[in-house]
Amino acid sequence: MKKLRYYLCAVVLGTVMLAACGKKPAEPQPPTEVPVVTPEATVTPEPTKAPEPTQKPTPTPMGSNLPEGINLKNTYGKTFGRIGTCINQFQLSDLDVWKMIEQNYNSITMENEMKPDAVLYDYKKQLTTEEAKALGYVIPENYKESTVPELRFYFTDRALDFCAKYNLGLRGHTLVWHSQTPTWFFRVDYKPDGEFVTPEVMNARLEFYIRSVMGHVYDHENGNVLYSWDVVNEYVHAENSGWAAVYGEEELTPSFVKLAFEIADDVLRQYEIRDNVSLIYNDFNTYSETLQILKLLEFINADGKICDGVGMQSHLSESNPHVIKYMTAMKKFLEAGYEIHVTELDVGNSNEIYQAKYFYDLMGSILELKQSGAEINGITLWGLSDVNSWRSDEKPLLYKTLKTPKLSYYKVLEAYVDAGLYVEE
Repeated sequence: MKKLRYYLCAVVLGTVMLAACGKKPAEPQPPTEVPVVTPEATVTPEPTKAPEPTQKPTPTPMGSNLPEGINLKNTYGKTFGRIGTCINQFQLSDLDVWKMIEQNYNSITMENEMKPDAVLYDYKKQLTTEEAKALGYVIPENYKESTVPELRFYFTDRALDFCAKYNLGLRGHTLVWHSQTPTWFFRVDYKPDGEFVTPEVMNARLEFYIRSVMGHVYDHENGNVLYSWDVVNEYVHAENSGWAAVYGEEELTPSFVKLAFEIADDVLRQYEIRDNVSLIYNDFNTYSETLQILKLLEFINADGKICDGVGMQSHLSESNPHVIKYMTAMKKFLEAGYEIHVTELDVGNSNEIYQAKYFYDLMGSILELKQSGAEINGITLWGLSDVNSWRSDEKPLLYKTLKTPKLSYYKVLEAYVDAGLYVEE
């Protein structure tokens, strides 16, 4: 409206001025409408979408290339007769443990509960020889003392019962071992501060102990599950032992070691099961002390074969010993006429891939030797999983936990399949 008033005023003023100059004013023109510009609606731009992340392929589960249903028991258990593990007293009542054992193993070894210090548990617990006989202990004729230590068979009996329940074999580990035999067993009156007894007294004690322990097992209703004894453990590596204190340093001709095998052999013959049970000398680093062990066994068997074979404990690592060195020792024992039990296998590792390769190479080599007819009659892994291994910091076993198999587990099975031995059931 203001613009129109300004326009009219300008026209009047212009007309007056033209009139004064004698000119006719021009015809007034209507004002040009100022176009109303309607602003276009502003469209808010859509934000740029982040590109979809590249989908990683789903990893192939370990072991997926293996036959369905394959496990240690239906592979190595069939080929070697026994595939085993070691457990302790607390695991005897663990349902998860027994599920895992049922799936993979047909044999167990008690980790500590059948060792001398578990059976000879308290020097203050002594029985008269008459009381001992009434309990089924064997008192040999050359035993001249009036008392014997009480023997604890609780854990042994539990192991026998569980093995019978789950259809497992049991290894007897161990009758004679310097490291876990209480020092009072070698001293006068079984007292910790007594003098060491004479070899003659110790011979009688050794016979009392072995005959009583083995007799208890084979008098038990489930005693037939025990198929192998580690009669003597680690003699070649013994240092400052009670045995040496009594018998002196006998080097590779130890009289008490030979006596232990003679007694054990006689017990089996009395029960008429000599052909069903193996008597084993068990040791570590058998690949380094091969010749010493062979000389020891030659001495033990000088009057007839009473030691059947060698227990190769096999506490190994991913780099030591080389598989070739290990297999060379195994072949030497076999060539000398001894059966082999791999008794305490584990492989310490710093890298799971390296460990798996070592397991694959080792098991493949053992399988190849077995296929050639070698008398390798059992493999025992020393523990169920890394978390309860005695070398837990080195993660040496096939399982991380009871329910978590490692790459090594699958590579062990792969070695079996690659050997051409697996037949689907």
